[in-house]
Amino acid sequence: MRRFTFLVLLATLFVATLVAAQEHSSFPVNVDIPKPPSPLVADGRTRLVYELHLTNFYSKAFDLEGIDIIAGDQTLEAYRADTLAALLRSVGAESDKGKVRTIEGGKAMVVFIDLTLAPGVAVPAQLSHRLLFAAKTAEGSTIERTVTGLEIEVQPRAPVIGATLRGGRWVAANGLFSDDHRRSFNAVDGREYLAQRFAIDWVKLGPDGRFFRTNASANANFYGYDADVIAVADGVVSYLVADIPDNEGSNPQISRSVTLDNITGNSLILDLGQGTYALYAHLQPGSLNVSIGDKVTAGQVLAKLGNSGNSDAPHLHFQIMDKNSPLGAEGMPYEIETFTQEGTLPDLSILDDGKPWLADNTAFKSLRKEFPVDNAVVTFP
Repeated sequence: MRRFTFLVLLATLFVATLVAAQEHSSFPVNVDIPKPPSPLVADGRTRLVYELHLTNFYSKAFDLEGIDIIAGDQTLEAYRADTLAALLRSVGAESDKGKVRTIEGGKAMVVFIDLTLAPGVAVPAQLSHRLLFAAKTAEGSTIERTVTGLEIEVQPRAPVIGATLRGGRWVAANGLFSDDHRRSFNAVDGREYLAQRFAIDWVKLGPDGRFFRTNASANANFYGYDADVIAVADGVVSYLVADIPDNEGSNPQISRSVTLDNITGNSLILDLGQGTYALYAHLQPGSLNVSIGDKVTAGQVLAKLGNSGNSDAPHLHFQIMDKNSPLGAEGMPYEIETFTQEGTLPDLSILDDGKPWLADNTAFKSLRKEFPVDNAVVTFP
């Protein structure tokens, strides 16, 4: 009898929460924003990239109907329907098709905000949010409620660094807004991190517009293998792994035994100061010519591009984060001092199949202090 009374009281509380019109919302959702955004420029436009973590603290499901991002009295973006659904990922089991916006009782959801400011819109100092929810009552009717506020301070602009490699053409694979890195959480010592939020896999194109010569079975056939990897800024080597064998050529995931300790393969981290760290991963064994504690200067050769760790073909994985850990950190944005963009690949699978990519000279852009867009083909000084 006591248990029945408790359930009735809980249900009554929830209905009251939905029905009451108050200045402050008591809707049973917890919203967390783990990393406020810093503005970066890509393709000439300013981007703000961050996440909302939503947890349903009630026993019944409710739906996320919309998100508005607001600066002052201006709505910068209003996400609804399919546009909203594309931003969402349930924690745990994937949602059933058609229920992507549903947060089940006691479950959580991540909203991946990839906000591109309209031309002429100044970077706001602060963002606030309006979240629209809907829930079904026991009688089958729908009740809609709004949670407002959720203010965050926009952080200083992303740091500017030099190039990680020389010459080109280099493809910025799995880059800006790409799901491969953008939504790749990793658990480290009891906490989930998104260290790869702004990671790029740099893969080199040869003069024939292909990733590799003849076939993809050997590392030496890849145009980027053995390339010099260079320091993006002055810094101190703060982390280093140097003795993991290379995988051979293009290799399937099943052939690799991946752990938290070997996932980045031969790798190093540069402490760039002010809580900023740069990771270079999948380096060639025996090629690292620095040690922990060494001071390096911008442009200095650090190692050779390889194929070690969780790598399916020779490439350089590069990212910047806020802690001295490859994955136990939050990814930070950055901009590259100067590069030339020759175009973008429509799909990486074209080159994986050995087909060539041909440049369009009319698409060339000389860019300064920008972040490459996903699959951009670029050359460095």
